[in-house]
Amino acid sequence: MRAGRRFSSLPRHTGVWAAGLTALPALLALSAVTPAAAAVPAHPKPAQQPRYVQVSNTQTCNPDGLCTITATCPSGTVVTGGGVSEAPLISSGVYLMESEPTSSRTWRGTLRNASQFPVQVTVTAVCARIPGA
Repeated sequence: MRAGRRFSSLPRHTGVWAAGLTALPALLALSAVTPAAAAVPAHPKPAQQPRYVQVSNTQTCNPDGLCTITATCPSGTVVTGGGVSEAPLISSGVYLMESEPTSSRTWRGTLRNASQFPVQVTVTAVCARIPGA
């Protein structure tokens, strides 16, 4: 088999290519004639607010203390998740007792500080905007 003659047995589709190239200017012309009214929405939307927002509440939990802290979502949002963190990180003696939603807008965290040091406890709620609110 010689180079350049490998595919000579395959049919050529020049008619299909010619038809496709002929239709291309017509398609481009149609896209240029699109009505201007279609480009402007009938009901403009107000400026979009972020879909999610995080709200945090930080308090000091004293040594040998049990601390319950809540973070509340702003009105027009619902809680979708949350968590609890501490600072400084103490490797032993600080125990997470609960981290859960307590209502549609509130996340609660409870921490037991059995260490000899005070810790800063932060409860964070992840809030989602309610559609239409």
